[in-house]
Amino acid sequence: MFNYKRKCKPLNNIVKKMCFNANELAMDNLPKHMIHLGGLMFISVNTFQKQTRLHIRLYVKDDRGILHPTKDGVSMKPEVWSAFHSQLSSFRPYEKFESAFIVKKDIYLFNLSNKDNECVSIQRLFQRKDSSFQFIPERVLLNGENLGKLRDSFELVFE
Repeated sequence: MFNYKRKCKPLNNIVKKMCFNANELAMDNLPKHMIHLGGLMFISVNTFQKQTRLHIRLYVKDDRGILHPTKDGVSMKPEVWSAFHSQLSSFRPYEKFESAFIVKKDIYLFNLSNKDNECVSIQRLFQRKDSSFQFIPERVLLNGENLGKLRDSFELVFE
């Protein structure tokens, strides 16, 4: 009887070294399509399969200072971004506590501010196959600094 299992040759137990790639994101080499909103929150624009999307996303920094995107973010088409920015420009967080704004039927802006701190949550409303709607769990929480820079970034985004 023959044994058809392959014999495994032991590999050299050399630890792989991570190489620094010049294309990796770091705070000192952000591409022009990426805008820093403060902390580790960024806006970026990309085009994939002829569709342009704007992303508001939280990043994490590794021990080498390289930025990596997390799942905590929201993406939108340019026309939704325009409507979103318009709503955000007229938004008065200290006047309407616990209010919500609908942007193009699928992005919701929730005011979580209090008298001392400006805070907004951005959530997406998802329509299920059975035609019911469900909020996707909170992915973006913006503070006063983030909101100020977001308001000022409208023209910069699509330069």
